[in-house]
Amino acid sequence: MRKVKSVNHRKLTLLSLLIILSSFLFLNSCAQIPRDEEELTIIVRPFKITLHSGSENNVCVTLLDKDSGPLFGLKIKALSAAPHIATVTPETITDATGKAFFTIHGVSPGTTSIIFSIAGQKAKLRVISLDR
Repeated sequence: MRKVKSVNHRKLTLLSLLIILSSFLFLNSCAQIPRDEEELTIIVRPFKITLHSGSENNVCVTLLDKDSGPLFGLKIKALSAAPHIATVTPETITDATGKAFFTIHGVSPGTTSIIFSIAGQKAKLRVISLDR
């Protein structure tokens, strides 16, 4: 009886490990992680905006893989070179079409750049903020 219990316990343990491994492999196969910098393209639309102090504008950033397919579920970071002129949503996750939307807020008159970055690659948006 004891030997049967031990064999069943081993089978159950092996089955559990197999399920965990299968789940891990399945989840990782769905992950959209670029292997290196050359495997993705960042497209910013529009590439330049003009807004007034106190107003806001939306910008779309699209991530594409080396075959021009959308990359989804990835975090794109954004940073204003001059936050006293314009600010930006700090980060957003791409949707199923590879798009992420950011909001740019005009703070004071001037010109600055918004830098979008992911996996070592960067793209810029030129921002012109006018007085009200």
